[in-house]
Amino acid sequence: MTTWTNFKGIAVPKPQLSTARPRFSLTSDILSFRRCGRQYGYFGNDGFVPAQATQIFYGTVIHQVLDRCHRHFWGLMGSPKGTLPTDPDIDLYFGEVQNALRSHGVRPASPKVAEKALRVLKVFNRVEGPTLYPLIRDTEFRLESERSKYILRGVVDVLARNPGAPDDPSQMEIWDYKGTRFPDLSSSSFQDYVWQMCVYAELYRVRAGTYPAKAILYFLNELDLDPAPASRPLRAVYEVQFTESVVKQALAQFDNTAQSIIACQTQNTWPLPSAAPGQETCDICDIRWNCPLTKSNYPMRLPIP
Repeated sequence: MTTWTNFKGIAVPKPQLSTARPRFSLTSDILSFRRCGRQYGYFGNDGFVPAQATQIFYGTVIHQVLDRCHRHFWGLMGSPKGTLPTDPDIDLYFGEVQNALRSHGVRPASPKVAEKALRVLKVFNRVEGPTLYPLIRDTEFRLESERSKYILRGVVDVLARNPGAPDDPSQMEIWDYKGTRFPDLSSSSFQDYVWQMCVYAELYRVRAGTYPAKAILYFLNELDLDPAPASRPLRAVYEVQFTESVVKQALAQFDNTAQSIIACQTQNTWPLPSAAPGQETCDICDIRWNCPLTKSNYPMRLPIP
């Protein structure tokens, strides 16, 4: 038997733990955890796929169809540059997005959900398209910033020039589409929306060297009126102005949330929120049946023998 001495005396060090910082999305990680840490643990961290994807469908179809509308105006969908999408165009884009989502198992809970989304999209296109589309400078505008212990990523729905202002980074507006009605001003969800825009402003500053002029939160379900509105309803839009102190406060809040996520991942423990999230969040949650906060509102349904 031959003794192998080629590597005699070589000491192999123990493997070191990775120091790579985690990447967190502002919406799918930070805001989802703030809404319900227990739900985030199952679906955002462990990778379980929700059986009902109503919220996923509605928000995704809204965003993707509007992105097609923006590109339509700029001549990137086979149409002449500067032309507004028509209702048949919206029908076409909606069908394309719906089919793509269906292939990934994402469907509306009922035909009424799809009908509502299509109705809202057509109203938005008629009411906002003529003034907004010419001002758009980018869509799905991706931002990223390195924090001390993690990397924060965000996607701005629309980057648009401030009307009447020069085409300058400090005169840009960031628009974020919300597939909901205008929330109560005292609600935690509204505060999170405002802080989200403040954090976007900081990510934008890191990239552009200046804060944007302002942010526009657009609550699309405020367009779902009978009769359909011919102009923008007052409750459809909320403007967020930026100050350094408010931006720092938002960053501090979201830094604390990121630290909480990291701690939960380390301990593999996902706590309940201090109060039950909104009904829309709980209605589609697959773990609501045994949630201490909501199980009394959702009796267990057993198979019919």
